[in-house]
Amino acid sequence: MNKNPATADQLLELAALQIKRLKDVANQEKVKDAIQRNEHPFWAKFDEAVETLKTRVETTVKSVVQLLKTITVGAVNAKTTADCFTDRGRYYHRDGDLDKFLPKVQREQPESNFTPCRLTEAATFKQMAENALGVSGDIKTLSKLLKGRGHTTTLPAIEALIERQENGEDIGIWTDGWANFFFTDNEDGESVSVVYLSRRGGQWGVSRFPLGNDGRWNTGGRFFLRNFSGN
Repeated sequence: MNKNPATADQLLELAALQIKRLKDVANQEKVKDAIQRNEHPFWAKFDEAVETLKTRVETTVKSVVQLLKTITVGAVNAKTTADCFTDRGRYYHRDGDLDKFLPKVQREQPESNFTPCRLTEAATFKQMAENALGVSGDIKTLSKLLKGRGHTTTLPAIEALIERQENGEDIGIWTDGWANFFFTDNEDGESVSVVYLSRRGGQWGVSRFPLGNDGRWNTGGRFFLRNFSGN
């Protein structure tokens, strides 16, 4: 058995080769007949590559993320970003980058489900996103997928979750100094930020980080995905 499975680029090259051959009328029927057979090298390499990629993705997801529960949050109204996390009695720190990078107005958000995910090993934001999405990629690609699949949320929705946790409902947010993370949209409409929450001394600190921040966050930290049903 070949110990070096075909890469995605190699598969594309092989497919292009077959297409090019099919354009040759003289060989058309011969090639079509060959490629339809299970023993054709294209299918052997394709199956091998798919199994390899599948194993890599499943291993990564299982080793980094543990899904805890699902929480439903009702519809949330629009609100200016400047008015979010401003209760001095509840928040001891509010990062000014929220106003700098996020939309000036947080959109209305319909009823949504949230899934808190526990890190089973230290990870970067990029790794969190890749594990949640089930694919690897650059920051631009991951941002597009997080937004496209509806996994980002708004600041008022985060406030609503904090309110419920403070009122005694265990929705999965850490309240003992451990980290909580949420993916949220940026002002440019394309990129994604990460909102960090931490509760210390009975009050919350709220900070904003870029998705591409390369810091590694400790095992046990939790990130919340909106409308997540598994990758």
